[in-house]
Amino acid sequence: MKLKHYNRQPNASIMTRQSFSLLEKRVFYIVLNQLSEADINLKQNKQFRIPAKLITQNYRQMLGMAQSLMRNCQIWLRNDEQKEFQAYNVFSSARYSAKEGIFEIGLSYEVIPHIAQIKSGYTEYELAIALSLNKTYSQRLYEMLSRWKNFNGGTWSQVSVEDLRDLLGANEETYDDFGQLKRRVLDPSCEEISEKTDISCSYQIQKTGRKVTHLSFYIQTQNSKAIQELQEIREALNALNMDDRWKYMHERLEMYDFTKIQRNKILQDEDLANRFVNADMEIQAGKRKPNDATAYMAVILGFNESRVRKAKK
Repeated sequence: MKLKHYNRQPNASIMTRQSFSLLEKRVFYIVLNQLSEADINLKQNKQFRIPAKLITQNYRQMLGMAQSLMRNCQIWLRNDEQKEFQAYNVFSSARYSAKEGIFEIGLSYEVIPHIAQIKSGYTEYELAIALSLNKTYSQRLYEMLSRWKNFNGGTWSQVSVEDLRDLLGANEETYDDFGQLKRRVLDPSCEEISEKTDISCSYQIQKTGRKVTHLSFYIQTQNSKAIQELQEIREALNALNMDDRWKYMHERLEMYDFTKIQRNKILQDEDLANRFVNADMEIQAGKRKPNDATAYMAVILGFNESRVRKAKK
């Protein structure tokens, strides 16, 4: 099975009620990854052979997951304003052989148009990142935040707590209490997403009277995080006195494999020094991620790359 780097999931299927466990969602991610718009016109169920190592190699977990897939895995498409809904069982069959190390799953053809049709808008996220998440609520929140990360300034605003609970599938009675929802669902999910994925998130609450009724999520992408980090480095550097700046330059130059002559040239030429500092700050902040930092810097400074070598101590 050759996996694509990114999943493209229709926005309509992201912003709707789902009922997936952690492992079931991993199966869904991989199946979605293997679909194309050409599959939309299929009139029969589609089979997939998934390496078990991408899901779990624990037999009991695999068995429990398959039983749940057959019984509970559904997608609901609702329009409460129009008093309309559609509900689909996502999977039609399941088979596993530990000897083969393969999990086979059948996808219901009726579901395919709803998860493969991307012409009306889709959300893109990295498959490897989605598979790395270890909390069900993190998976769902990551999808929804990815949906909004490039819109409205990276803000998903005025989300009602009731709607959010429904979208996350956090429908246990204990989560009627926002304090429990915050401690057991929202905070752990935001922490895992910020730690493991290409985005980080925070949220603010809004109360009606004493009750928390709405949330606004604030999403930072890797690029926006790098820009913020870059600004912080600039501000810290600007706050240094001349002696500390000189010390800073020497410390940063040690991070690159320049010759002594090249280092001195940078230190003695104001234009080269400024170019070096700006490029170095971008590398520190993660805005630039060259495979060979010294070669990249040599191009920025106009040095002959072939002459860049490890400085002799």
